[in-house]
Amino acid sequence: MDKNYIEGTVAAGLGEGAFFMSMKYYKNEIKAKLGFIAYPGTLNLKVGNRQKGSLQNLNKIKIDGFKKENKTFGAADCYVARIGKVNGAIIVPHLTKHKDIIEFIAPVHLRTSLNLKDGDKVKVELV
Repeated sequence: MDKNYIEGTVAAGLGEGAFFMSMKYYKNEIKAKLGFIAYPGTLNLKVGNRQKGSLQNLNKIKIDGFKKENKTFGAADCYVARIGKVNGAIIVPHLTKHKDIIEFIAPVHLRTSLNLKDGDKVKVELV
């Protein structure tokens, strides 16, 4: 069987992934639906639009949004994936400022675990 991959370049983020991944609601949703507690942060990968668009054909796991104190926190679509030996998921927030970036979540700090720095090329295997 041919495996699906997305290749990207590690890029600096806005710091918002850490904020959202630290929220109890999202932590619980990810644990329940993906089976792991996400490290409080995301790995940002710069990709082409065609690669980002290729996610549309895959099975997605929806993380529901919620309201808290009259503020709406958006839903996200997740795609089970791995980088090297680290299992995780691509997370695509419904509300995002990113156009050519995909975000990857995992139970570990990916930059440390995989010794990654900005500009490194990464291959994400879609599971």
